[in-house]
Amino acid sequence: MELDLAPEDYFASGSFWKNNDQVAGAMLGLHGQLRGQQQTLWSLGELRGGTLRNGTADIGTSSLNSANIIIQDIRESSPGFSAWAGLYGPLFQVNNFIYQIEKADYLTEAQKGYYLGQAYGLRAFYYFYLFRTYGRVPLVTEPQAAVNTPSSAEEAYKARTETELETMAFIKSEIDKSEKSFGIVYDTKNQKAQWSLAATKMLKTEVYLWTAKVDLDGKAPQNVKADLDIAKSAVEDVIPRYSLQNNFSNVFQSASIPAMKGNSEIIFTLRYMNQEATNFFNNFIYAASDDISGYVDENGMAIPKDPLQAGSTGIIRYQYKIDLYKLFEKNDTRANATFINFNKGNTSATFLRKFLGTLIDGVRNYSDDYPIYRLADAYLLLAEIKNKLGQDPTDEIMKVRNRAYNGKAPLFVNGTFESNELAIYYERTKEFVSEGHQWFDLRRMQDASGKPLVFRRDLPLVGVLDNTESQKHKLLWPIDLGTLSADPKLTGQQNPGYSGT
Repeated sequence: MELDLAPEDYFASGSFWKNNDQVAGAMLGLHGQLRGQQQTLWSLGELRGGTLRNGTADIGTSSLNSANIIIQDIRESSPGFSAWAGLYGPLFQVNNFIYQIEKADYLTEAQKGYYLGQAYGLRAFYYFYLFRTYGRVPLVTEPQAAVNTPSSAEEAYKARTETELETMAFIKSEIDKSEKSFGIVYDTKNQKAQWSLAATKMLKTEVYLWTAKVDLDGKAPQNVKADLDIAKSAVEDVIPRYSLQNNFSNVFQSASIPAMKGNSEIIFTLRYMNQEATNFFNNFIYAASDDISGYVDENGMAIPKDPLQAGSTGIIRYQYKIDLYKLFEKNDTRANATFINFNKGNTSATFLRKFLGTLIDGVRNYSDDYPIYRLADAYLLLAEIKNKLGQDPTDEIMKVRNRAYNGKAPLFVNGTFESNELAIYYERTKEFVSEGHQWFDLRRMQDASGKPLVFRRDLPLVGVLDNTESQKHKLLWPIDLGTLSADPKLTGQQNPGYSGT
């Protein structure tokens, strides 16, 4: 008779992957890793969107970060991110999770379906970020150490996909696997901070809207109507299961209060708790020692010293342009729920209010949840889909706009494709400040000719690139020299336009 003397909480390789509790813990770990990528996700979706300042802040002690990315000065020698933005590390853990769960005979079919639905969704989510950043990428789906341990470094490398279409086909297949694994199991109350079927549906909406509007492999989209119909069906399945908060500020105030996290509007969020983890938004606030005396707000009222109660923060690392604050109309409540405005003489500046957490015993704690998907996003994605289909997007736009204006919003009037698209774009710009959508919106959304808005330099707070040979390659990011030189399968595989920069 042999005795198993390993303690119950001993999780070495031979004792892990044995029961449901361990699997649940591993799934929490995957979400913890995703939360650890929050600044990367924000940076990839926000930095190049044209709404951030570079240089120095207008007010306060500052050393603004990421200036080269903000001004689109990205090169293979200084790409801003290296090693595929660090996203393959958490992807490898997702791959291992899927491998372990697919062969787990100790789980019920319902348990396996729920976990695999989450894992396939997370894998598609990571790869969609990689695709929108780099285009063709290596598709790694197996944990090599567990399945086929490589005998050399070269064996561990994997080439990029041959085409962008191949990459997107894989992402769509992962979404299909996630949906099939979940079945019809929606959990809209308890799993806001874990991937869910609704999150998969939102990702599906984004992916199919992308392939309906964005050129792949240098060719115009081929299945526009079919992809739009799929995207529309997915988002319309999500919308009835959630409800907008009564006012805009509640969406984010709730994200600071433990008992109110995961409010009715939130579909999927990155969860932060006091003394557990903090987001990176301390980089947006002035220092308590900064002199802001003599400044007034937008109504001419004197601003008190340290109005945001900055606490022991450092120097300002990121600041939004005052032009973004001025984009909001006077009665739009999102303006002062998102920003605090400072004015003195010819100087106007703004500081972010969103995601600044709460004061606990006089100390500012940056523990706001960071939403990945929320209902307002679903409404505006549906508006965009309808507009591309030639349908009227008024209802969805007005749902978001009425909440922003406390029910007294200026009426949207259905017009041409381009006028509607720009209205939706500006609505998204005001609704989702610092939520990581801006750059991707510019790449996906279009003018009347089908050209991405990213090239519309003639419009305020829209275009950020010239549609010329010297800049249009910058729709994709470069692969860093270190990654190119370390991986023999990437020889000659730099994204076009970057070699030698």
